[in-house]
Amino acid sequence: MDDQAFEAAMAERLRVTILSGLLPPGTKLPEETLAETFGVSRTRVRPVLQRLAYEQLVELRKNRGAYIASPTPKEARDVFEARRVIERVTTGIVARTILTPSIHKLRQFIHDQETAALQGDRQGAIRASGEFHRHLAQLAHNGALVSALESLILRTSLIVALYGGPRTLSSAIEHQREIVDRLEEGNSDAAALAMERCLYAIEGALDLVHVDPPKVDLVRAIQQVPVGAAPGVPAGRRARA
Repeated sequence: MDDQAFEAAMAERLRVTILSGLLPPGTKLPEETLAETFGVSRTRVRPVLQRLAYEQLVELRKNRGAYIASPTPKEARDVFEARRVIERVTTGIVARTILTPSIHKLRQFIHDQETAALQGDRQGAIRASGEFHRHLAQLAHNGALVSALESLILRTSLIVALYGGPRTLSSAIEHQREIVDRLEEGNSDAAALAMERCLYAIEGALDLVHVDPPKVDLVRAIQQVPVGAAPGVPAGRRARA
C-alpha cells in the first residue's frame, strides 16, 4: 500500500472511531500516541490530522495539538439551519427528475440504517443516514450545493454521536421514508417540505446539553474499531513504515 492510500486508511480508521462515539469530543490526539499506535512516524500522522480537520472532525489548536472537535449546542443548531436551506433546494430539484433506480437506492439506505439500528450498530446507522442525504443531494447534479453539504453532513454525524440517542435515529428513518414517498410521486414542494421536517425532527431529538466529555484510552478506543472498517490498517501496531 502506498503512502497516500495508507494515510487515507488511517484517516478512515480515526473517522470511524470518532463517529462511533468511542472517542468523545474534546479528546486530545497526541501525534506521538497515534504514530506509535499505527507504527508510523509523526510526519505521516500530521496529514491525517489535517485531513480530519478539513472535515471539521478534528480541531488543530496552535501550540496545543489536535483535539476531536466539540461542536457546541449553538453550532449544532447552526449546522441544521444551514442543512435545511440547502437540502430543501436539492430535494425540490431531485423530485422533478428522479428515476426509479434512484428511488430504490434511497430506500436501500433507509433499510441499511434500520438494520444497523436494530443490531445496535449506532455508528453504522449514523453513516447510512448520512449516505441517504448525500446521495439524494448528488441527484440534483449541482456540485456547489453538494460540496457545501458534504462538510455539514460529516459535522452532523459528529453532532449526532455527541448529542443523539435512539430516538434521533428512529426520527430520521421515519421521515426519510416520507421523503422518498414524495419523491416517487414527483411532488417537488411536498418532498422539499418533508426534507425540512426530517431535519427539524432529527435536531429536535438531540439532547443539546453541553457536558464535559469523559476521559478515554485513545489506543484502546482505536483498537475497538473492527479492522474491516479501515482496510489495510490493523487494530494494533504494525511494522514502522
